Amino acid sequence: MTFPSSSKAFASATCELPDITRDWLHDRSHKTRYRTAFNGEGLGIHPNPTSFTMHEEAHAQAGKVVRDLKALGKHYSPDGKPWPYDWTGLAGAKVCKPGYHRYGAAVDFSKFQWGRGQYMDAAVHGKSTSRTFRRRYLAVIAVCRKHFGTVLHCHHDPDGSHWNHIHVDRGRAAVAANWSYQTDTTIIQWAARDLAGMNDMDIDGDFGPKTTEGYKLLRERFAAEDVDPTKSAGNFRAWLDLISRHAMADKDAGAFRLDETAPADAAADEE
Repeated sequence: MTFPSSSKAFASATCELPDITRDWLHDRSHKTRYRTAFNGEGLGIHPNPTSFTMHEEAHAQAGKVVRDLKALGKHYSPDGKPWPYDWTGLAGAKVCKPGYHRYGAAVDFSKFQWGRGQYMDAAVHGKSTSRTFRRRYLAVIAVCRKHFGTVLHCHHDPDGSHWNHIHVDRGRAAVAANWSYQTDTTIIQWAARDLAGMNDMDIDGDFGPKTTEGYKLLRERFAAEDVDPTKSAGNFRAWLDLISRHAMADKDAGAFRLDETAPADAAADEE
């Protein structure tokens, strides 16, 4: 399925595509929940399982995000014990408005819940003072980019509305990295800062000299000098797997290397 990419197409298209309505992602036991409010700590409240309508392809891709996060919780939890996956919080999916939400090709993630106290909340963890929580948010961003070409979040927020949710859409396929594209550059900047210790790295989407330095440092730490993420989608997914494993496990870059095989259930399907 190829979705329109121009504002003209958005303006003229109807809101009808082959959609499905489901209250789960990846597995029927992993329910979706709608965020209805925030508590006093700014965390999202997701009281009940809720059905969402979206395009079939978006549902399948979002399911892969949950699949991979489930595998990360099982094999790479920060405490070394398996975290069983529970449910996924959403802030929205298909909405008849301009943009990819119109086509059901966009999903807004708000929370990923493993066990009790084991979660990532998009409203608070992206800019948390806790590096552990920032890393967990980065793990989610990296996994999202494996399956969606565009990922908007608290550090890639062109209209100021993504501070409390992660927007993913299929207007751009999960292709090779492109450093002129902010979705891709912010992931490298974030990894350089919170995994490789470059604390002065700005996460601004600009692939300048500082980001080039961070990218080279990550290549060395990951033993990935010969794997160029801009050459193929598969190469970039290998990088994203490494980033997500380090970030979920709360490890510094270099704890895992590119020549080490990830668990089979964490591997990405070819797009």
